[in-house]
Amino acid sequence: MYTKEEREGILWEFRQSGLSVPEACRRLPLFPTRANLYRWLRMEEAGELAATEMPDRAARMHCAHGEGSARFAARSRRVRGEAEVEGPEQTDWRDWGADLPDDPAERARMAEVKLAEALAVLDVLKAPGPASLTSMEKWRAGELARERCPLARLRDVTETLSIPKSTYLDQAARAARADPKAALRARVRASFEASGGAYGAESVTADLRSGPGAAVSWRDLEPGDASTPVIASEKVVRAIMAEEGLVPRKAAQMARRARYSSYAGELSERPANLPLGEDGSHDFHAPEPGLLAVTDVTEFRLDGYKAYLSPAIDCFDGWPVCWRVSRHPDKELAHAMLSDLIAEVGPTEERPLVLHSDGGAVYMTGDWASACEEGNVVRSMSRKARSGDNARAEGFFGTLKCDFFEGRDWTGVGFEEFAAALDRYIEWYRGGKLKKALGWRTIRQAREELAGAA
Repeated sequence: MYTKEEREGILWEFRQSGLSVPEACRRLPLFPTRANLYRWLRMEEAGELAATEMPDRAARMHCAHGEGSARFAARSRRVRGEAEVEGPEQTDWRDWGADLPDDPAERARMAEVKLAEALAVLDVLKAPGPASLTSMEKWRAGELARERCPLARLRDVTETLSIPKSTYLDQAARAARADPKAALRARVRASFEASGGAYGAESVTADLRSGPGAAVSWRDLEPGDASTPVIASEKVVRAIMAEEGLVPRKAAQMARRARYSSYAGELSERPANLPLGEDGSHDFHAPEPGLLAVTDVTEFRLDGYKAYLSPAIDCFDGWPVCWRVSRHPDKELAHAMLSDLIAEVGPTEERPLVLHSDGGAVYMTGDWASACEEGNVVRSMSRKARSGDNARAEGFFGTLKCDFFEGRDWTGVGFEEFAAALDRYIEWYRGGKLKKALGWRTIRQAREELAGAA
């Protein structure tokens, strides 16, 4: 949270820098996000804020944030024309050749050293400069530089990387220690990979704790143990995933995809929207399996062709009751799924199944209505142009595409291979994916426990 005084000080720094908003937020330490800076600029135009120099801002932020703010303070002093305080100033790439000595031999040596240091930093992080490196990364960069250039001294790299000698040597000692999280690290990676990259830190944490036997703390986990339940905080798991580069696929990170629609106009009178309540909200919950299901069709764009999935999802617990995959979004696809659903659930006149869908063309035909009536299936349909009315089906598709489809290279994958992979994912969704809403159990486990209790 920024105070009004800090916002005005940041606006003053921004005006003095001459940078664009994206460049300032990226390059200047302690600057806010672009959205915040744009908002503050609008507030400045409206007279709510005024870009005002704040001399003590750097000192107060230094107390609150440490070394990064010290660099901010140094920059602020340069802007105001004040004298620099004693101590090494953080270097930048373009400044590294400005202080080479006059002696030719020493000049050549230092030039070689600085080149090795620059290449080493780039090898570590592809970083824009040493300021973006942690102490451990600076040590790694320094060691790489000393390996590449035998003329490099310890003092050379510590001064250039702006790291005290004691800190540099401490990082060397830390690097020599055995990783206390090595066993947990292996289990986290195994859980993430077993989910196909779908699990985030919360799901991985729950997966580690699941399984038969007594759970042990991650500190007591034996190397190579792949089955004992492990107790580890989500914070520790999240940190390991970040260090290992284990990033779950998230729909919000993907480019917005085109939404498939089979709407072809009002071909017949719509049936009632049964999950819709009087308050305008939907209730997609059912007291027991086989009473309420949702269906829809979604499209996958692949290597030179398209595939379409038509599932039926039980609203009791999200169980995919059945599904069909086809290269054509026609009535044969939907009717085949409906036949499977009726055979699996077995609705009767005394206990019919409510099947909710959107207003797609196939669900508006007389053939679909007749098939539902013959199978003791009560039709329910969303309102026109209201995708949220079928949110339960849309939510399943969103999870499926995020976990299974997006972010993968499907080049050269034929329809049969894709359909088989999709079948495997849905089977895993039923019996392998842990769900928070079910107490970190799979849907299959929850159903088996329900059947056992009955």
